[in-house]
Amino acid sequence: MTTTIESDSRALAAETLARARDHLLGQQSAEGWWQGELETNVSIEAEDIFLRKFLGVLTSEELRQTANWIRSKQRADGTWANFHGGPGELSTTVEAYVALRLAGDPADAEPMQRASEWVLSNGGLEATRVFTRTWLALFSWWSWDDLPAMPPELIFLPSWFPLNIYDFACWARQTIVALTVVSAYRPAKPPPFGLDELRSGTPPRVARSPFTWRGRFAWLDRALHVYERRPFRPLRAAALRRAEEWIAQRQEADGSWGGIQPPWVYSILALHVGGRSLDDPAIARALEGLDQFTIVENDTRRLEACQSPVWDTALAVIALADAGLPSEHPALVNAANWLVSEEVRVPGDWQVRRPDLAPGGWAFEF
Repeated sequence: MTTTIESDSRALAAETLARARDHLLGQQSAEGWWQGELETNVSIEAEDIFLRKFLGVLTSEELRQTANWIRSKQRADGTWANFHGGPGELSTTVEAYVALRLAGDPADAEPMQRASEWVLSNGGLEATRVFTRTWLALFSWWSWDDLPAMPPELIFLPSWFPLNIYDFACWARQTIVALTVVSAYRPAKPPPFGLDELRSGTPPRVARSPFTWRGRFAWLDRALHVYERRPFRPLRAAALRRAEEWIAQRQEADGSWGGIQPPWVYSILALHVGGRSLDDPAIARALEGLDQFTIVENDTRRLEACQSPVWDTALAVIALADAGLPSEHPALVNAANWLVSEEVRVPGDWQVRRPDLAPGGWAFEF
């Protein structure tokens, strides 16, 4: 009896493995790669609405379908989470709420009231992350004076100086440089409606002790705010020119920056507030690139924050090899050839730290 059960279990496992293997093989592209959708939270869709609304390119259909997606992800307690099954997250909930207000959902609608009550009970707008308050500042819902000072003069810090832009990862430094440009211009559209229902009235806590890292950064921020009130005009103009050139030089072939949403959208904003029109080749290419990260399905519209075909392909190759597929199988040979062809052999910002190292490596995106 035990032998029969074990035999049946092995047969079932073998059948399951074969079906999984065949399914995975069926997902491979003709070029040899695999790519799964990168699922994220609705802040990506909300910020896409904010970006397009600010630029004046948001269509009614984009707004309607994106709002449908955001509504579909609201939880019973009125919140939106950062990951499937996770707890409600304040900044994501605020961004989703504001996006739905832009889509026409009234503040007194029951789902919106659940969201606003939860936001208030968790600190209100004042407790949201800096990125969220930056988006709010673009529509005059938050003051630029109450955001951390990020002068574009940071672009001039040498690589040996603490907190220079090359101390940060690729996507992070591209986000930071773009934000320094945006914050220098302080753009602010008139608010289409108020958000008093989300304000707790409690100002954000500020660390004051110079004996903690948080306190030291708070003191530095205060000093930078003093400079921001009256920046040295020739230096500011030179910094903005350098930063905008730096941003433009780092746009990828697919129109993105860093292959991921944060530096992408902030770089678009930086170039636009710096004076480039929507017809500018860099901005037009960036907006077209976002369309390639957009999924329209079942009357909803959502975006991938990034795409990872190199990772996905490498993992698929490992899985198929573990499943017993021989190394000479056409699918594995095709995938290996594609992976080799994707090796990055051109220099990049990493050479600031390793100037004598020959290029060679992989990105996660195409």
